[in-house]
Amino acid sequence: MKYKYALLLTGILMLGGCEFPDKEKMNSQLVQSGMAAADAECYSNLLADAIDAKVYNEIALNMSLGETEKSAVNRARRKYGAEFKAPLEKARKDCTG
Repeated sequence: MKYKYALLLTGILMLGGCEFPDKEKMNSQLVQSGMAAADAECYSNLLADAIDAKVYNEIALNMSLGETEKSAVNRARRKYGAEFKAPLEKARKDCTG
């Protein structure tokens, strides 16, 4: 009986679009792009809290496919709108400079 409820809940969560930020992927891509490891960890954690997980994961995915951070961010901005640009810039400033 417990398993039926667990499966039902899992299905509801999947249909509900619950997506979590992939901090490991973002962090590794930022380090790979040349950001210091401590800065990348700080930046990826602040971003995860500041922007929608779908946008966050898409930026990380595009970076893993070879885009620069700037290019991946611009692509997401064009697709989802500019509302996340201010928190993104604030997170970058707080962590890197």
